[in-house]
Amino acid sequence: MRRLDVEKADKQRKALELRRLGVNYDRIASELDYSDRSGAWRAVKAALDRAVVEPAQEMRMIATERLDLLTRASLEAVLRGDLEQIPNVLRVEKRRAELWGLDQPKAVEVSGLGGGPINTDVGALLLERLRQLAAQTPGDTLVIEAQEVPGQ
Repeated sequence: MRRLDVEKADKQRKALELRRLGVNYDRIASELDYSDRSGAWRAVKAALDRAVVEPAQEMRMIATERLDLLTRASLEAVLRGDLEQIPNVLRVEKRRAELWGLDQPKAVEVSGLGGGPINTDVGALLLERLRQLAAQTPGDTLVIEAQEVPGQ
């Protein structure tokens, strides 16, 4: 790789890093001396095209670093007395728990009266509709077999 190619690749890598940090293309163009936002976009795309896809664990680490930055900034604001930042801290920590699977799965059970099964009339409605269709169909082309469920 020629020196110019190395410098170009390094600049593209910097553009990609800024984009990973959430910087918009206009600002990337300004900071890295691209002529406009489309130049910054092409640089990021070129860096992505060359890059090997990072394993999920590495991506979690990058996301965790971002969450650390957000947590630190929000907690510092809370410590300075900005209590309106508390919901932000909680949202960031919720995202961290989701990212790393820290929360136990929530079990949800739906039951009928007394904890028994939920009885619906969907089956009966379906059988009635099928019987109506069978009555409208000439000949014996439609056969309906159903098993009655006790308690229905």
